[in-house]
Amino acid sequence: MNKNDKSDIDKGLKGLPDNLISLIKELLYSTNSVKKLAARSELVRMGKIIIPQLHMLLDSKNGLLRMEAAKIVELIADKKSIPFFINLLDDKVFEIRWIAAEGLIKIGRRSLLPLLKSIRDGKSSLIFNEGAHHILQSLLKKAEKTKLKSLLLSLDNSRELGETAPVEASIAINTMSKKKNI
Repeated sequence: MNKNDKSDIDKGLKGLPDNLISLIKELLYSTNSVKKLAARSELVRMGKIIIPQLHMLLDSKNGLLRMEAAKIVELIADKKSIPFFINLLDDKVFEIRWIAAEGLIKIGRRSLLPLLKSIRDGKSSLIFNEGAHHILQSLLKKAEKTKLKSLLLSLDNSRELGETAPVEASIAINTMSKKKNI
C-alpha cells in the first residue's frame, strides 16, 4: 500500500469513533490474516449501530477501504443498505460490485422493488445490468422468472436489449405490486 492510499484511507476515516478507526486500520493494514478476520468479525458484531459510518466509507476514493466497508455492510445485511448496494452495482471494481450484489441477495426480497425501480428509472449500464440480472436470478421465484423472462433477457443481453430494461422493469413492478409479492 502506497503513501497516497494511506492518505486516502486516513481522510475517509476522519471523524469516525476511535474504536472503529482502529478496527478498520487493523483490517486494512495487518499482514496477519487471523487479526484481519478478528477485526472484521468485531465490526460485524457491532451490527446495525455502525451502518451509517460504514455507508459513508462506501464513497471513499480508496478501493480497498470501499471494498472492506462493503464487505462488512454485506455481512450485517441491513435493509437500510439497499440504496448503497444498488449504487455500488456500478462501481469500477469488480469485487465491490460482486459484494454489493451478494449484499442485496442476502438482504433478500426487500431488495427487489428498489432494484426494479432503479432499472426502470434508467440506472443502467452494462455492468449494472449484469449485477441486476444476477440478483434477480437469485431472488425471484421460478414462476416470477417465467413471467419476467423478457426483463431477465434484456439484462442478460444488455449490449443489444439493454434499452428495453427500463420498460421491462416498469412492467415487472406493476405485475409484482398487484400480487403483493414484494
